[in-house]
Amino acid sequence: MTDYAQFEKRLAVLSTKHKKMARGYTAKIGPDGLITVEPKRARFPIRPRTIVFTVLGVLVFKSLMIVSTGLATYEGRIERLQAGTSFERGVAWVMQPDLVSGYLAESISKKLP
Repeated sequence: MTDYAQFEKRLAVLSTKHKKMARGYTAKIGPDGLITVEPKRARFPIRPRTIVFTVLGVLVFKSLMIVSTGLATYEGRIERLQAGTSFERGVAWVMQPDLVSGYLAESISKKLP
């Protein structure tokens, strides 16, 4: 490998490290007293709490739709969605009635006058 190729390779490594360190870094002191600076690890952009609340929100929304329209009407609307575009089929898959939303719908309807 020529000197220029080694230089280009080292330059690429330093550029990558610089981009990573732009997101944050930590400095650690080793047992020998040497200070090393390392980029912070990338975090998962979506928090698990957000996923849990989204799933709960969808379940409550489905339950309220079942209570407000009735189960037969709701299933009819889901069947119409299943005959639509790929996006509508995806929505129909998410919105299909399940045990949890059915149980929540029963609980909500008992508490309503």
